Amino acid sequence: MKPKTTTELLRDFKTDKIKNANVILELMKRLEDTKVESLTSAIEALCAIFIQLLIEQDIKVQSKVPDELKTAKDKFMDWILKLYDEMHQKLLCLLRHDAHSVQKLAMCTLLQFMQTEGRNPVRKNSGEVYHFPKYRLHTLMRELVTYTVDRRQLIYHLKEYMKYQDFMFYTLMILSDMIKKDKKKNKTDVFMNNLFPLLEQIDIPLEEEYNYKPCKLFLDPECDQEMAADPVCGFTISYDKAQKALNVIWLEILKFPLSVDLYRRCLILIPERVMQHLYNPVRFTNFFMESYNMGGAISLLALQGVFILINKHNLEYPDFYTKLYALLEPNIFHAKYKPRFFILLDKFLSSSHIPEYLVAAFVKRLARLTLVAPAPSLVLVLKFIVNLLLRFPGLKKLIHNPSVKGMEDDPYDASEPDPVRSKASESSLWEVASLQNHVLPAVSKVAGFINKNLPDMEHDIGCHVETTYEEVFEYTCKIQVHDGVATTFHKPREFFIYEDNKISSAWALV
Repeated sequence: MKPKTTTELLRDFKTDKIKNANVILELMKRLEDTKVESLTSAIEALCAIFIQLLIEQDIKVQSKVPDELKTAKDKFMDWILKLYDEMHQKLLCLLRHDAHSVQKLAMCTLLQFMQTEGRNPVRKNSGEVYHFPKYRLHTLMRELVTYTVDRRQLIYHLKEYMKYQDFMFYTLMILSDMIKKDKKKNKTDVFMNNLFPLLEQIDIPLEEEYNYKPCKLFLDPECDQEMAADPVCGFTISYDKAQKALNVIWLEILKFPLSVDLYRRCLILIPERVMQHLYNPVRFTNFFMESYNMGGAISLLALQGVFILINKHNLEYPDFYTKLYALLEPNIFHAKYKPRFFILLDKFLSSSHIPEYLVAAFVKRLARLTLVAPAPSLVLVLKFIVNLLLRFPGLKKLIHNPSVKGMEDDPYDASEPDPVRSKASESSLWEVASLQNHVLPAVSKVAGFINKNLPDMEHDIGCHVETTYEEVFEYTCKIQVHDGVATTFHKPREFFIYEDNKISSAWALV
């Protein structure tokens, strides 16, 4: 007799779950199937069955009663609970399957079980109002954050669940617990690579922000703060516990040697998500200072951490702006972290306590860089200069300095490492004047600020930090030109045809 299909077995179970309960056993046997299609079909069917049983309260831990006193229903529920726990173990094993589609489905099924079980608790702990199945999440995290197998592809799929504050909070607690228990265990590169994607997804709000941020919960995604009194949605992050967990995790992480990639990610993640929660952020001073002194991309990434220590924790670093000035080299326009650098530079030069002669050096350095900067970065740099001139009105003298008309009579010393001694205040912005004749209309238009009154408000440089050549080309193509503009002395006979056909779409032979 031909075996029933998964669909037929599922239909039988839904018709009569008591009479056809053995369908679960049949489907669980199919979890051993080598064919991916059969395996995924069995997982989906079992997911539907166990979710139905959870919702109908058929999966529960029974009170301790001697077997001889148990009713048929009690025995059925004990058996179903045993199968449910066995199903979890099988799904955890399937996280090691060769096919990524099977791994992902197994993890999503475990998460679905977790969500449904939280709403329909299998095990109720006395004194708990919010029944998040932490023990289920703990076993999942232990399987994902392993020391031997790279689980990053799976872990990245958890990002959509981290938007739920309960899921994020309990994940943080579990990771902290894991790191404390494994303190003496050598952290392998695989372990660290598995751990970091999770840490990057955790963003605990400050204690005073709880009343203003909407609260999304894993056990009830529709729950908002107006329903916070509802026992189903009655979850609040324990900030003290979250803060302690973050301190435990990060103080341990920095004790271990990090790969270059993880080192760079630490420099980004700690200032943005961690420092505001640390008991004593000054403990990270050596980490950021050593990084800032390394030069290159590492210095660039350490900028934010060093600035926070100076600005908020009274760290004395007299050479901060000198080193920042040194980072303004032509290669900054080709760095991977260029957008981040200019946004931070804008923040660092926004303080009214910085002397004008120091800012003059940055203005002049930026103006000199426009002579060698790639075309997509020119508008960004020019608008940055305008912003600095607006913040420090005394620097407007750089716009019109009749004694300096070009490089020959420019007192500014571009090779001087100390911005204070560079004589920038005695110079002028002749570099910007030269850009008024730039081939790109967008650049020449912005450079025209030196012949007009400065704008009333600062430019938003955020929309220019990632401009590409393609965007410059598309913008230029939209500019209307007058007919009859000569482009060559001799009528061409043919034209280059490029693969992307962008040139042909903008020009035509007549």
